Amino acid sequence: MFELNFGQTAPFALNYRLQITNKDQLYIAEVLDDVSLTRESDGVPAKLTFSVVNDSVLDFTEGNTVDFYVNDVNVFHGYVFEKERDKKNIIKVLAYDQLRYFKNKDVYVYKNKTADEVLKMVCEDYKLTTGTIVPTQYKIPSRIEKDKTLIDVVNMALYLTEIQSHKMYWLYDDAGKICLSDDESMKLDVMIDADTMENFTAKSSIDKETYNYIKVVRNVPDGANRKLVRTGVIADKDHVIEWGRLQQVYLPDDKVENAIDLAIAKLKNSNKKSREIRLKSVLGDVRIRAGSKVYLKNNFGDLNIDSYVTVKSVTHKFSHGIHLMDIDVLWIEPTGDYTIEYNGDAEAIAKIKSAEKNKSNDYQTIGGARVSSAGQAQVDEAFRLSEGRVSPYGSQGCADTACYAGAFYNKDLAEEYRAHTADCDTLENHLVAKGYHVEPFNGYANKGDLLFYGNNDHVVIADGAGGCFGNSSSRGYAMHYSDANYAWGNGESPTKIIRMGVR
Repeated sequence: MFELNFGQTAPFALNYRLQITNKDQLYIAEVLDDVSLTRESDGVPAKLTFSVVNDSVLDFTEGNTVDFYVNDVNVFHGYVFEKERDKKNIIKVLAYDQLRYFKNKDVYVYKNKTADEVLKMVCEDYKLTTGTIVPTQYKIPSRIEKDKTLIDVVNMALYLTEIQSHKMYWLYDDAGKICLSDDESMKLDVMIDADTMENFTAKSSIDKETYNYIKVVRNVPDGANRKLVRTGVIADKDHVIEWGRLQQVYLPDDKVENAIDLAIAKLKNSNKKSREIRLKSVLGDVRIRAGSKVYLKNNFGDLNIDSYVTVKSVTHKFSHGIHLMDIDVLWIEPTGDYTIEYNGDAEAIAKIKSAEKNKSNDYQTIGGARVSSAGQAQVDEAFRLSEGRVSPYGSQGCADTACYAGAFYNKDLAEEYRAHTADCDTLENHLVAKGYHVEPFNGYANKGDLLFYGNNDHVVIADGAGGCFGNSSSRGYAMHYSDANYAWGNGESPTKIIRMGVR
């Protein structure tokens, strides 16, 4: 249990010390104006900004360490990243903590690791100092992270953990030690009310990611072609009357069989006002960071809060013995109700499965590879029917797109598509296990062959005329490329090929 501070949260006597260390030389810097410390969420590095006089004694450069103390407590340990000078010999300095190095890019492949183990692995690889890292329990089966920033790697591990455990975790640097805390341990004995803050802004909106009507649309087989069909409608009639129809369209992939449930989840998440609440010039407390839970008691007009809230970001301002904060808080608006106005999704799924079954039966074996009797004509049809498709894997959907289009002419690719194969390494390994051969690309490809780029960084289907078909990471959908050397990088040709035996 916490005993809330209903009085002032900042001590009356405040003293600050800012020191810069250049190799073995330590300087106590005389700071001009304010020192500002900003702490944000999602692994964004804490930022310290200050100004000093460029005199004959002070000598420091980028990469030097910076420590900021409040009443002899170290509240920031980081590194100089930017210096800006003017003709008055004033240097404005920007310093970040260790999380700045999480912008580095790397490749990680791991199996059966928890998110805290992933974080420790990254910190150990980059020789970063760690503090308290709570165990996260859930073991992630496997991940391949190519050309990702370290923070993307760690955030993905935390995201997957939060989905499974329904627990929130907060990553931060605590004065030179990278820490991971669970949600409950972030609660502070701090209360903020009208007496402890100078002002606030509270914005409510239905103009930012607010929807009260979701239409489910599928690409359903219609004879030899396909057509877009409405298969579901989920709506909040009361909010439609109040706000007007704010509609979102959900186009599930063929593999998604619970589209209505997912559409309901999307509506629950968006059928509400968005809230932006900023508390201005609050009496300071150096413990507060993104993720901190503080007790907020204030009437914001159409919203009266008298409960704990979570801090989204905070900027601490230190000036002449005064410590104030600007705080953005997270307030979860209650969501509206909903009704399922139409549900024809099961019928559409049945048509899709029936078409897939008929398609998989139309194959014969030729030279060790199973191909359709239609041969090259069916590859052309595969390109036509897949044109503009959006992969559920987004910019990483090249293997999924190749399997989806390839399913129209090759049974093994159809099996890979149904198995949710979504990365190039898995696709190659599975096809090799089925008897296919991987060859260095010699500049020649038949229509329907698979072309791989780099170190299995991208895969497309050859069109037999120097071009190819595949997922566009930049455009976000499947498309035809007239020149295969421009399907991944400008002028970069494929490195290897798997010949699929299409006649």
